[in-house]
Amino acid sequence: MNLMNMVDPDFNSLIELSKSAGDMTKIEPAMLRNFLDESSLSSRGKPVEIKETKDYKIKLDGRTLNARMYDNNNAKSAILYYHGGGFLFGNIETYDNYCRFLAKESWVKIISIEYRLAPEHKFPDAFNDAYDSFHYIAKKKKDFGIEGRIGVAGDSAGANLAAALCLKCRDGKTEMPAVQVLFYPSLAPDNFSRSFIEYSDNYVLTGKMIRYFGNMYSKNMQDLINPYFSPLVADDFSNLPPAIMVTNEYDPLRDPEETYVKKLREAGVRAVGIRGIGMIHGSATDFEVSDGARNIVKMVARIIPDYL
Repeated sequence: MNLMNMVDPDFNSLIELSKSAGDMTKIEPAMLRNFLDESSLSSRGKPVEIKETKDYKIKLDGRTLNARMYDNNNAKSAILYYHGGGFLFGNIETYDNYCRFLAKESWVKIISIEYRLAPEHKFPDAFNDAYDSFHYIAKKKKDFGIEGRIGVAGDSAGANLAAALCLKCRDGKTEMPAVQVLFYPSLAPDNFSRSFIEYSDNYVLTGKMIRYFGNMYSKNMQDLINPYFSPLVADDFSNLPPAIMVTNEYDPLRDPEETYVKKLREAGVRAVGIRGIGMIHGSATDFEVSDGARNIVKMVARIIPDYL
């Protein structure tokens, strides 16, 4: 069976481009970051028009993070968004059009957070940035024009951060996000799931790249069993915010993600799982390329206000 014929054909050019790029794990990390960020910016389409964007500086202990707010409807509630990029690349500029689209379709404020990146900043730096930025904005919500509730969201590495910060909020009994919207997060080391075995050499994100990104972010093997690094290894999944999980049919990360939904439900947490048929890793931010991906993001965006 030719699996390529079952993947959304809108992704064919991206798959061929990734194959022609060769083994990107051989590239020096800073050069790889520049290459991937420039590729994201150069492939971006016409900016999605929304009514307001505003840049902020989030001043935390010992560091300042860039953030950008997107608002198309003078919204009262907000979602903090943590970008993907294997903890190695990505920023508010590369995610600008995607966040514009989310804000337009969801009718809530989207606040994109630019956290510190590996390998210069190992775990738990990005995690701490995600957790601290959530509490910073929650405390200063009026400064951001927020009167309602605040949720968190992210894709891939950013979804890992969103899930992990919810665990820490629960564990520390601090203010909790209203919802966690997780687009295909990296949740735990995995070499043996069916999705990893079947799709780790096929579509854009390979098993070798997954291990590479994990090595860039982690300091040692102990990090891998820390639930704030690998949320799926947590002992307890109860008393967490409602979750919306989007997985991709042809994604090596798919099975641990769907296991996470199952664990949340078994612990009494309201959790919705959406598998994107024909989708590959990175589908959400490919909304300009794939109609299927665009419709999935739009569907998720439309249900977010029900949680806020």
